[in-house]
Amino acid sequence: MTDDPQLPAIREQVTALVLAGSPEHAEETINDTAEKFGDLAVVEVLNALEPQVASLHLSSFDGGKLSLATMLIPPKAWAESLAYFAATWDEDWIEDEPEALAESLFSHIHGMLYATDDEERRAELLNAALATDWGTTAFAVLFSTASEEIIEIANDIHNLGAHRSSHTTSDHDVIPLALEIARTNEEAWDRILFEIFPDWRPGENELQSHSEEWEEDDHGDEETRESQVAMGRSTQELLNRLRKQVPSKAPATTKPGARPSLGEDIFA
Repeated sequence: MTDDPQLPAIREQVTALVLAGSPEHAEETINDTAEKFGDLAVVEVLNALEPQVASLHLSSFDGGKLSLATMLIPPKAWAESLAYFAATWDEDWIEDEPEALAESLFSHIHGMLYATDDEERRAELLNAALATDWGTTAFAVLFSTASEEIIEIANDIHNLGAHRSSHTTSDHDVIPLALEIARTNEEAWDRILFEIFPDWRPGENELQSHSEEWEEDDHGDEETRESQVAMGRSTQELLNRLRKQVPSKAPATTKPGARPSLGEDIFA
């Protein structure tokens, strides 16, 4: 990292522009910094931004817009900024437009992960985000939009292992991402599944999407249902959970062992 004394002033300038609603000018400042001082200086500036500021800036460049910030922000800094992505949502919006919010979240996460072809950076971004509770919930939101396909993948991974599982017959955009997570970080994949299906007991009950109907004539009463299936949370429920996880102060990533353990390999 560089210790150029101008960098704190650049960070303040970027912050002021973002908060003033001028992400394009903030990005110009970042580009100028790269030309004058190099990419490492940009990394230092981005790493020093308040996470809520970084979140505002990065979310302005979703949908394929070119952003040097997207390509250079350190994984841990992005993971912390992700905690604030849902800060502008309100209950009415979550209730009325859950699909639109989930699509916006997917655009942001997908744009961050695939801004470059660097597989090592992608793995670092995934691991950093999924080391946090809000990151786990954010990915659960994405996968809840394709719950039946995620159930199919979960069953394949259970039976074959992550590296032997292949794409489903669905062409849903989240499927390649789900497989990449399962192959990169199996523990994180397990946590996402439990975020979507909190009552799942592997080997004892079956996964069932929120949208699937239960025929009591075929399966019995509600008590029998609860013992046989694990109902998934809906996209709307997960969006509400993510909104409630927006911190009132700068967050810290989860320390090893701090999150309730899921035990050993749940598929063993």
